[in-house]
Amino acid sequence: MGGCCSDVPYGTNLFIYFSHLLSSWGDRMWSFGVGLFLIIISPESLQLSASYGLSMGVSTLLFGSLVGDIVDKSARLKVAQIAMVLQNLFVLLCAVVVYFFLVYRGDITAMGPWARYLVYGLIIIFSIVSNLTSMARTIAVENDWIVQMCGSDFDLLATMTATLRRIDLVTQILAPIATGLIMSFKGVEFGALFIGAWNVFSVFGEYYLLWKVYNTVPSLKQVKDLQKSGNPVEGDDPSKQLAETDLYNAAHGTEKDKDLEITSDMMAKENPAPETQLINTKVEVKNAGSCPACCRRFGFLEGLYKGWPVYIKYPILHAGLSLACLYMTVLGFDSITVGFIKLQGVSEALVGLAMGVAAGFGVFGTLMYPLMRRHLGLARTGIFGLSLELMSLVLCVASIWMPGSPFDLSLGIGPANFPDADRKNCTKDEASISYNISILGQETTPMVSDTACEEIPMPKDTNISIWLFLAGIIAARFGLWVAGLSVNQIYFETVIEQERGKVGGVQTALNQFMDMIKFGLVIILPYQHQFGLLVLFSFAFIGLGWLLYAFFLHKTRGLFHFEKCLSSCGNRALEDDQT
Repeated sequence: MGGCCSDVPYGTNLFIYFSHLLSSWGDRMWSFGVGLFLIIISPESLQLSASYGLSMGVSTLLFGSLVGDIVDKSARLKVAQIAMVLQNLFVLLCAVVVYFFLVYRGDITAMGPWARYLVYGLIIIFSIVSNLTSMARTIAVENDWIVQMCGSDFDLLATMTATLRRIDLVTQILAPIATGLIMSFKGVEFGALFIGAWNVFSVFGEYYLLWKVYNTVPSLKQVKDLQKSGNPVEGDDPSKQLAETDLYNAAHGTEKDKDLEITSDMMAKENPAPETQLINTKVEVKNAGSCPACCRRFGFLEGLYKGWPVYIKYPILHAGLSLACLYMTVLGFDSITVGFIKLQGVSEALVGLAMGVAAGFGVFGTLMYPLMRRHLGLARTGIFGLSLELMSLVLCVASIWMPGSPFDLSLGIGPANFPDADRKNCTKDEASISYNISILGQETTPMVSDTACEEIPMPKDTNISIWLFLAGIIAARFGLWVAGLSVNQIYFETVIEQERGKVGGVQTALNQFMDMIKFGLVIILPYQHQFGLLVLFSFAFIGLGWLLYAFFLHKTRGLFHFEKCLSSCGNRALEDDQT
């Protein structure tokens, strides 16, 4: 490994932090905004949102290995700057497409269905390129530059990675709130332009900061050592090999829900050396392989095939499968759930606030995790986290049958109309329909009559369902993050260094597979009156995750260690009798 921490001038790490702050803030704004944009563009169902998420996952699996190979073979500064510029450029292009469609919706749709589908295609393609270039920047800077800068100083490496995760947490809380407020007061169209403008102006700051770091740290100018050996493992971004998402980006998206992605924060503070070894292993794994890059686009399949025998030999098998089950859910703030919430008439500001509060619950979970681990033990902390998550999500299940819920299977498999209390369904004017969509996030077929506009009265308790749904998702973040931290630390403590890449690659493939199942189900059941089924499926998979983890716990240590407790109590009683 190159470089030593003593060679890094004091304060250089601040340049990395500020660059990451600019990048992370833009990513979080886009992750939040894209869920709203997609449902406003296509309010008749969640099919576009699901297609978007599925496309992100498939492109990551197919081209992630190729992206990593390009990063490995390119000069450090060049690849980081090009990836950064391209990422921001394609976010800008996507935001511009969204803006023009929202403003000129009537003219575009009047051209025929092909124009609408062209817009859909451009949004998805631009987002895919932006996601892949964002991945390239993450690999280049967070998985190479930082390791190279710190050299053999594992304490500094742990500190820097933990700080980057904290920055992610802060932006995950504040960026959605700020973006939601902007959209609520200035309009969704202005929100699209604002996100695009942010990416334009932030690129200059990011570019300068990376250039400054590169010219300050001599070890970054060293030629990369590509003479590594091993097997290609995973085609995904190495920074996502162990966990999350949406917790993403998903998108984290992109937009996947990226909640579990940030769990390495606590790992960095509690196990700096293992995490350092893991990062080094990931970097080496990416460099591995003798076949050309074009032959490794399906490297994730090869990684799954070669890594599975290694994966199943570890006792953490059921814990890993439990973690993967948490990805098959719409009960998180990804583009699917954000779109559904918007369809229920919740404003952009409230959606952003809910996402911020949910992230706050997750942060609280990371703060409580060390305390829970010390008092309950690592393995039992995981089962308690999953139990808390499952109990919180009971609220989401109950919301299906609460007043205001759109769930109604009697409406069939097609679209259904859900007028709301504030909507006036009386116009054929496309611009007016577009305006109503931008305010309420919901499109219904207008009921046209010869009379004046007539409001449709709705019960005052029409929002009980959606607020109960939000409460369940927000409360579940605490248990989710605790469980994610527990599984990750079990991974760190169990898997030997030489096999972490393979095991991590299999875990990522399983996570992605479950995530893609979710998007596939949404494509099949895209309408809001069917969303209750998706909630039930999600709850069932999380329940399955609980059972798998409970089996792992029982198999390794006994479910709640009652036998040890009874044995301990019996020994104490015997000692008392003897005295």
